[in-house]
Amino acid sequence: MSPEVIEIVVYDAPAARQKGCDCGCDHHGPDAAQVHGHRHAHGDAFANISMEMQTRALGLTLEKEFPGKVRVEYMNVLADPRWAALPQTKLLCSLTYPSPLVYVNGRGRFAGALPVERIREEVQTLLAAKTA
Repeated sequence: MSPEVIEIVVYDAPAARQKGCDCGCDHHGPDAAQVHGHRHAHGDAFANISMEMQTRALGLTLEKEFPGKVRVEYMNVLADPRWAALPQTKLLCSLTYPSPLVYVNGRGRFAGALPVERIREEVQTLLAAKTA
C-alpha cells in the first residue's frame, strides 16, 4: 500500500452487538437501552443495515471524495478463526468497547458507531498533514 493511502478498518462483532442493548451487553434485559441512555435499535434509521454494508458505503463515499487516497476494510472478527488473536477481537468479546471498532491508520479512533462525517474529517486532516 502506498504511504499516502489512509487505511480504515472496521472491526465488527455483530453477535455481541445484537444482544441486550446498543452497548453490546447481554445482561440488562429489554429495557437496557433506557438504562444506559441509548436509543433502541428501531429508533435508528441505519439499525437494519448491516455494518458491512455501512462500511462499503463509507468506502464509496470516501473514494469519491479522496480518489485513490483511502482504503476501507470491514472485518467480522467472529466469522474467521484467523482473527481470534487480534486485540480488537479481545476488546469486542470482553465488551470493554461496543462494536464496531473503527481504526484509522492502525489507531483506534471510534467505538460503537460508524461516524461517517467524523471519519471523513479525520481523513481530510491526515491527508492535509501529508501534503504540508
